[in-house]
Amino acid sequence: MRKTLCLTSMLVLVCLNAAFGQALKVIMDYYPPFSYEEKGEIKGICTQVVKAVLKEAGMETAIKQYPFARAYKMTQKEENVFEYCVVRTPEREKLFQWIGVVGVAEQGLLALKDKDIRIEKMEDLIKYSIGTVLEDVVDQYLRKHGQGLGLKLDRVADYELNMNKLFMKRFDLCGMNKLVAMYLAKKLGHSENDIKSVYTIEELTGEYYLVTGLKTPPETVKKLRAAFETIHSNGTYKKILDGYFSK
Repeated sequence: MRKTLCLTSMLVLVCLNAAFGQALKVIMDYYPPFSYEEKGEIKGICTQVVKAVLKEAGMETAIKQYPFARAYKMTQKEENVFEYCVVRTPEREKLFQWIGVVGVAEQGLLALKDKDIRIEKMEDLIKYSIGTVLEDVVDQYLRKHGQGLGLKLDRVADYELNMNKLFMKRFDLCGMNKLVAMYLAKKLGHSENDIKSVYTIEELTGEYYLVTGLKTPPETVKKLRAAFETIHSNGTYKKILDGYFSK
């Protein structure tokens, strides 16, 4: 009898792991302070939120870092691949299943502090060169809304390279999250006061999400959404954000 119960319990655990654990892959890109790898450890504001969600859902899986464009394509094409931090836009709405909020987003264009640059409307960007990250939300926005204007975009693979090229004066502006820009400026040996925000893209101000592609089974999505609801309602999400932004 005991053997039968043990075998039954093991079978249930195997089935649960197959549905919610073994096939699950969580990925992110280098996007400090929201998500990044440091000395082999995945860290960041959104990373802490995702880890709390996985723990609440009873799922265990390693989180891996990829370049954003690769992670973005993997999530759309493969089953049971989950990506963060993804900004929700009308263009992306039907590409993913939107699981839950992992952080706050404020996207814009930045310049070196000694540059006399004023941007009031999209047409003002024509006279400047702009650095963007491949398939990042700012990159997608400028390519869509800047069609016909002949915007000069320098598209690179990651955010640190984008910021470094701004300081090297390889272009006039770089597009990214403002907190990410300040973090990278300091990491590269500069002060966050050496850069300034010259334009906020209001349409892209919102929240970051954990997402998955359309091939992922609905039961997995449902389980993770329930975990998100719990950590948002019990104060875990707020505590994580306060731990960063109150310092």
